[in-house]
Amino acid sequence: MSMPQPPPGVPPPVDLGNGLLAETGAQLSTALVQTPAGQRMVLTVRTSSATLSVFLQGNDAKTWARQISGLAGQMSGAGLVVANGHPG
Repeated sequence: MSMPQPPPGVPPPVDLGNGLLAETGAQLSTALVQTPAGQRMVLTVRTSSATLSVFLQGNDAKTWARQISGLAGQMSGAGLVVANGHPG
C-alpha cells in the first residue's frame, strides 16, 4: 500500500513507521452508553493488530459522520467496500 506524502509540516494520516499497518479486515461497531457525563456514542474499530474505542458526544459523532461520509463519497468504486461485502 502506497501512501501519498502530506505537505511539509502536516503530519501523515497514519504512522508510516508502524510495520503493523497494512490493508487488512476491520470491524466497526457502535453503541450508545450512559456515562456520568451523559449519553455517549462508543465507536470501536478492531483490526488484527489493534483495537481503538472512542466515546463521542452527539455533536462530535455528527462531525465524524460528515467527515467519513464526505471522504467515502470521494473514493473510487474499487476503494470502497460497503456492508454487503461488494465493492461500491
